[in-house]
Amino acid sequence: MRRAILTLLFVATAGSASAEERYINIGNDRVKLLACFNEVMVPAKYSVKKVLMEPARQAYVKRSTGRVELVEYPAVYREERTLVEASYKLMKPIPCN
Repeated sequence: MRRAILTLLFVATAGSASAEERYINIGNDRVKLLACFNEVMVPAKYSVKKVLMEPARQAYVKRSTGRVELVEYPAVYREERTLVEASYKLMKPIPCN
């Protein structure tokens, strides 16, 4: 029972503290502050696909010392990017000080 009374008392005090109205001045006007936000930029999302330009290959290379080496050249790809979702601004709520 005592715990319930303390909980109700705590909720009542928290509610009255948050019910405090705050006013700010913007230019010559006095306005009520309702909430505070932080503007966050969310980057665009892309779908990326690799397109083979040149496959991997092996070749013999003769060095100036007379030695012949077998080397491998890696495959060459290019990226095709398709826009899935454009970037946008997100308003994240923050506490007002």
